[in-house]
Amino acid sequence: MSAAAIRPTAVERLSFRDELTNVVRGGMSVVILVWIYLGATLGETTDSRRALLPYQTVVQSRPSTDQRMFRELQEGLLEAEATRSLSGAWPAPDALASEGIPPFAPDPTARGASYRWTLLRQGRQLNYLGRPIDRTAPAWLLVVQEPEPGIPPDQNFEDEEHHKLLDGTMLHISTWVHPDGRSRPERLTVAPQVEGWQQVYAVGPAVTSRPVVSP
Repeated sequence: MSAAAIRPTAVERLSFRDELTNVVRGGMSVVILVWIYLGATLGETTDSRRALLPYQTVVQSRPSTDQRMFRELQEGLLEAEATRSLSGAWPAPDALASEGIPPFAPDPTARGASYRWTLLRQGRQLNYLGRPIDRTAPAWLLVVQEPEPGIPPDQNFEDEEHHKLLDGTMLHISTWVHPDGRSRPERLTVAPQVEGWQQVYAVGPAVTSRPVVSP
């Protein structure tokens, strides 16, 4: 038998953009994993619950399907932030879905409702709105507030509600759920708490309200 033909294969280095994207994704993934870990260990503490307002909750108190959606939303948000850092524009849900990024990309193996996602924007505020196809499932909402030019952010350190882009832009982030998912209008929501939405935390505002200072 003749020896199999040996064909050279070109191995190319990743472009600077691809390398930077991987670094951003890796760093942000570490951050969100820390938040979820803290939520699992601290989210049910008395201090955490004492700081919650009536429209706020920790994800550990939600059903397992909601906990999975919350984790996927944090992952999807990190990917959207990476795109925003590199391109200057927020990606549409269809673009995130085409890259297989949850929860925008449907997972046929996952239990739970299917969603239609919409990107809504007005000025410096934007929403990623997920409305369920199943009328019994809740709606989900990511609210992102970019800083107004010339106005400093409300804080200069990162936590669950504050994410910093590569260019130094500090975003204000919040995640919301609404039990009446099918009735949610497809429009920008500026004040979710007055429209029946509930804000969901991994850790809680009591834990994330200030940076840790070393002794």
